[in-house]
Amino acid sequence: MDNNNQNLNSSRVYNDITEDGDYFTQKQYMMIAISFLITHVFFEGFYIWLSCTPMIYLNIVSMLVYVVSIFIIRSGNTLRSVWFMALEVYFHIILATVFVGIKSGFQLWLFGTFASIFLPYFMPYMSSKQRRQIGNFSIIVVLTFLMLHVCADLKMFPTTYNPDERLARVLYCINALIGFGAITLYTSVYNQSMAHKNEELRRLADYDFLTEIYNRQRVQRILDKELQRKNETDENDLFVAILDVDFFKNINDTYGHIAGDNVLKQMAGIFKKNSSKGFIYGRWGGEEFLLIAPEDISYEEFGSLLEDIRSQVEETSFHEDGRDLKITVSIGAAAYRDGMTAEELVNLADERLYIAKEGGRNKVVVNS
Repeated sequence: MDNNNQNLNSSRVYNDITEDGDYFTQKQYMMIAISFLITHVFFEGFYIWLSCTPMIYLNIVSMLVYVVSIFIIRSGNTLRSVWFMALEVYFHIILATVFVGIKSGFQLWLFGTFASIFLPYFMPYMSSKQRRQIGNFSIIVVLTFLMLHVCADLKMFPTTYNPDERLARVLYCINALIGFGAITLYTSVYNQSMAHKNEELRRLADYDFLTEIYNRQRVQRILDKELQRKNETDENDLFVAILDVDFFKNINDTYGHIAGDNVLKQMAGIFKKNSSKGFIYGRWGGEEFLLIAPEDISYEEFGSLLEDIRSQVEETSFHEDGRDLKITVSIGAAAYRDGMTAEELVNLADERLYIAKEGGRNKVVVNS
């Protein structure tokens, strides 16, 4: 493959990863839009009670914005709806502060707005264009907060619809609670989403996509830790085994690769059924699996465990497209000896796997 093709493929993978640059789901955005719409319905009643005519009409526009946002989210264009809603909140804050007064505290919503806008800035897959947009808007929000206070101090705002001092203090406290609540809600949901996404990434890093058991990298790290434990404490013995599906290439050639994949999945199912016995297992590569013995058994007992697994595989009917396939496995095991590296331990198990293959397959070899 030439470099141009490699770059093209990398671009495709990258675009797939950075599809929307956010960890919020469509459902969560829908909940935000609906909650904002309900909030503005209450504000409409408040503005009518206050007889603040400009905000009565402006708030109707705000409600329409959220109705449109709901339809945009339903269409799948969540990123557009985010900016649509953010701009509505921004301009509503400015106009409410201008007409209802700085003492009513509507400008405090800018803190929640800043948090909701700026948090995604640190997303690992955020594009440079998105970062610039977020950075610029965040600066504008901060400057707006300062300018609103400057303009209020200079008495540049009309006072026609300003509530009395007592009501203004109540509104200030309510808007402060809304601001803090927005920050708390957004950061909480965002952190939960981040944690969920990190768990997904961890699973992708540690588990084999096909069989849904540990992949080679994860099993290798576990083996390295077990080896370190053995060298540092000299407690318990360390045994490993490599299991290989016999005549796996013939299965692929005869029945197709989907059949081969299904065999590997069913093999993983057999391991899972025996997981209560305490051994660790993972896909080592192709049709090979690495097994690490429980800490509290002898090498002889480990051999019996492997023989039991081999027997279970032999007795299992692997169903594929209406056919029952009879599958067998060969297993090679090895016990850790002082001074061994992880690679040497696995290689010894692999040598015994080769002996099992050469000896007719469907065998467990624990000694050479």
